[in-house]
Amino acid sequence: MQRRDLMAMTGAALLFADGRALAQSASAQPSAEAKVVRIYATPDGGSRVEELTISPNAKPIDITRMTASVYRGSGARAPDWHNAPRKQFAINMTGELEVELTDGTRRKIGSDLVYLEDLTGKGHVTRALGPITNVFLHVPDDFDVVAWAAGS
Repeated sequence: MQRRDLMAMTGAALLFADGRALAQSASAQPSAEAKVVRIYATPDGGSRVEELTISPNAKPIDITRMTASVYRGSGARAPDWHNAPRKQFAINMTGELEVELTDGTRRKIGSDLVYLEDLTGKGHVTRALGPITNVFLHVPDDFDVVAWAAGS
């Protein structure tokens, strides 16, 4: 199955699932914990990254909208600091990218589940490491990824 087919199926599944995304239960793959990479703003205007383990008790998430984007390029261009436009999950369907945070941390992102919530401050830099296809799952403004991942 090609990734574009998988992306189309993801959109269709969201429509048929009443706009909810489901986290895979840890019992489906007992040897691997589900994770989400969180990119967030700090009170001093910086940005940081942390990895959260998703509890098997995490509930379905109300998805308000889904978008898909295609980027082509490399990390050779000048840094472009920007904020996430809204709270959203990002999933790379194809390709890899690098995210740079204000503390100098650089994180390579492949097929990771990423949650973007650095809506204020300086933001982050995203460098495509080749062609990328992303799916963005928009969530309600009051969604709390830390509480969700903890199963609260």
